[in-house]
Amino acid sequence: MDTNCVNLQQVTGGYVPKIIHRIWVIVILEVYSRAVLGYYLSVGREVSKDDVMRTIKMALTKWHRRNLSFSDLAFSGEAGLPSGISDKFLGVCWDETSVDGALAECCKTIEAILKDVVGSKLITPYGGFSSRRSKDDRPFIESFFRTLGSNGFQRLSNTTGANPGEKQRREPEKVAVTSQFQLEYLEELLDVLIANYNTVPHAGLGYRSPLQYLQFICARPGEVLRYADPNSVQGILNYRKKCWVLGGLKDGRKPYVNFEGARYTNEILGQRFDLVGHYIWVVNHLEDDARVAQASTLDGMPLGVLRASPPWHKLPHSLRIRSAINAAVRRRMFTLSNTVDAIGAFLEFYEAQADKKLPVHPAYLELRRILEQQAQLNMGGSVLEMALKDASSALPDGSAPQTNAGPTAQPDKKLPAPRMAASD
Repeated sequence: MDTNCVNLQQVTGGYVPKIIHRIWVIVILEVYSRAVLGYYLSVGREVSKDDVMRTIKMALTKWHRRNLSFSDLAFSGEAGLPSGISDKFLGVCWDETSVDGALAECCKTIEAILKDVVGSKLITPYGGFSSRRSKDDRPFIESFFRTLGSNGFQRLSNTTGANPGEKQRREPEKVAVTSQFQLEYLEELLDVLIANYNTVPHAGLGYRSPLQYLQFICARPGEVLRYADPNSVQGILNYRKKCWVLGGLKDGRKPYVNFEGARYTNEILGQRFDLVGHYIWVVNHLEDDARVAQASTLDGMPLGVLRASPPWHKLPHSLRIRSAINAAVRRRMFTLSNTVDAIGAFLEFYEAQADKKLPVHPAYLELRRILEQQAQLNMGGSVLEMALKDASSALPDGSAPQTNAGPTAQPDKKLPAPRMAASD
């Protein structure tokens, strides 16, 4: 989808038009019922493996209706994703995942997650059509995106329409600025379109909706669903790395580690001088809050939760955002010091470019998503406090860990395979 210009809200107030490269919608669709299990909206140049992992994680976690700014009546009746309609579908697994061949969807990381967490086999075009059962075994996902386009995105003021060749005639950038189109509106609209799609009766389903048909096939006698382990789902986006413990008596510093561009330590590690000159494990366990990280020795002895040192200690951010900021600093786009907050400095630098028609940086969009998520949940610093208090059970959204995802899994009864694809 080409929505080339959207209005982004500034932290200091007001809006500024920014050009984005492209918008991608990644969807996991269950083919028997046509129900959408999960989706993710990406604004990067290309779909990344992190985008695909977020889609898988959304399909395995509970869906909640968004608080809409444009209409309180946009959601129809029982609209929603299966996990939000019934706990019976919370964390439910599938057998096969068919993808369109994009590198982000076919990489070893995604294949391992599907196998270990979902228990699903990854089917790609590279194995030949025989392994995919037909020359086109993806009609349902393609039909879904046609419906999504014709009923939603192609009706927007700044769309290029069904024919990309109309882009120059329609001038979407100019129309977007004139119509005050906002990225938040697109996120809300996508949530509404997909939730409502799941409730629309389908001729191929006996005039049942995808949600109704999903409930029908799962209610058959002897049908037992498989469920993903909640802890495994929570760890889908975890990142673990061996880090060399620095500091010590000779340097006159308490032990610490450098992890992904920031210095980390805590009271426990600060007293473990015996670990200086050895490796420990450091885990980014909160995908949207890299201010904290779990640590343990190589033999598994916990070292508690490490905290990032200035300038990375104030506002929540992801490792990807930190990497982008450090790259900008290396290119001397702006400078950082331990006396300022790195995230605040990045926001200030980027929003100072308001009068320049520069493409919006994906890290800026991701950072806005994280900060808005914190604001909507009214969490403040509670996520950080929870992580420091009990790292083993802390979740990125601040909710309590699930202790029971559903009935006991049975290997011979599984939910039919969904198809997953990235589309423009």
